[in-house]
Amino acid sequence: MPRPIEYDNLVKMRSLEAVAPTPGSVPVYLKSAKGYLAHAMQGLDLPEPGPAFTAAYEGFFLLVQSVLEFYEVRTKEAGRNLAIQRVCTDLKLSPAEFSLVTRAHDRRNATTYRSPFPPISKAEATAMIGILEKYIPVAHMLTNTP
Repeated sequence: MPRPIEYDNLVKMRSLEAVAPTPGSVPVYLKSAKGYLAHAMQGLDLPEPGPAFTAAYEGFFLLVQSVLEFYEVRTKEAGRNLAIQRVCTDLKLSPAEFSLVTRAHDRRNATTYRSPFPPISKAEATAMIGILEKYIPVAHMLTNTP
């Protein structure tokens, strides 16, 4: 399947790089995303929702990786944020969902690299889990992966 022209434009800008596909990687990314979802859901029962949020965020990023791999590109100079934004468009997230995912990316970076305060809330973790759960089947369809 040809990739959307936006990917080619991002390759020309050196934000992404065209790569040869790694055989079998898309189904593995998607299977791993399901594993992260299971861990995130279990983590909601813990007193601290941060690990559940992180598991859901990382699971969503595996959906991003699966789509990038499907279109035979990888991040180059742009990093995660641009890749997340581009794939959110392909997965057809609503504006509210898109906003939630981009805020989740910022929260993940802030709590990982700058300060653990304020701590991740259970509402943030639950919202990210809902996004991951909803878009796993969409990523399967987009990548033609059973």
